[in-house]
Amino acid sequence: MKKEFSLTIKILSFFFVAYSLTMGTTTYAYNTTQEDKAGKSTNQTLLRYTDTKKKYGKSCEAYSYITPVQRFKLLKQNTFMLGDILSDSLSIPQVDPEQVVESNLTACNTQNMHVSEFTYREKLEYLSDNIITIEVFQYAYGAGAAHGNGHISRYMYDRKYGMKLDWENLFGTSEAFDLYVLQRVVKEIADENFIGYFKVKDQLLNFRKSGYFAITDEGLIIQYGKYEITAGSSGLPSLTVPKEVLKQYMSRGMYAKCFLTNEQMIAEVLNDF
Repeated sequence: MKKEFSLTIKILSFFFVAYSLTMGTTTYAYNTTQEDKAGKSTNQTLLRYTDTKKKYGKSCEAYSYITPVQRFKLLKQNTFMLGDILSDSLSIPQVDPEQVVESNLTACNTQNMHVSEFTYREKLEYLSDNIITIEVFQYAYGAGAAHGNGHISRYMYDRKYGMKLDWENLFGTSEAFDLYVLQRVVKEIADENFIGYFKVKDQLLNFRKSGYFAITDEGLIIQYGKYEITAGSSGLPSLTVPKEVLKQYMSRGMYAKCFLTNEQMIAEVLNDF
């Protein structure tokens, strides 16, 4: 029974990956792929200006994203797995072709108050031998509004099978590190008056949620959204926990997985003998 189930999963995984590998290349019209000077494929891009012929129906959308093909290439295992890194890949909303006024623009017109804007941009922020961090930036402006709103999220994946890493994967169930981060958030980036007035104290703990934290070259970044723990004029409050501090709270194996190369990890093991 287990063998049959395993075979079924592998078959489903094959079709899922096969479908994913075609997304962003043949599914969407008006897509272009940027290339760097070395000829290596970078982000897939899509810019389109649409008009529904209704009130506030004009919009300019700009997408820049890591394609499923590129995400798949980041994985170390060649077996077909239903990894989160593939299922999390962007699906661009389809629009009526008759509503597309222009596509493959160089930029959206930010001066026209009667045009809504939406920007979605992915970036490979961190890549080690074992860990991937993808940053997602989104900005939305509704026609006629005083200003738009932006948001940054970051997601971490294990390179072996592309599974998403959560807070407990990194730091276990100990509350010591939670308390350390919470104290820094309250002291350095939170607005006590804002939190008290709007009664959003529970949002201080959002740093444990997926999208709010990630490993980078500098250490661990904690990023809150606008209006969560401080006034909108403060933007997107964030702080970084340096590597030397993380080393005190992470298990030796997890720290090595996040920041050391495989060769460095092997050398550390040999030094123990």
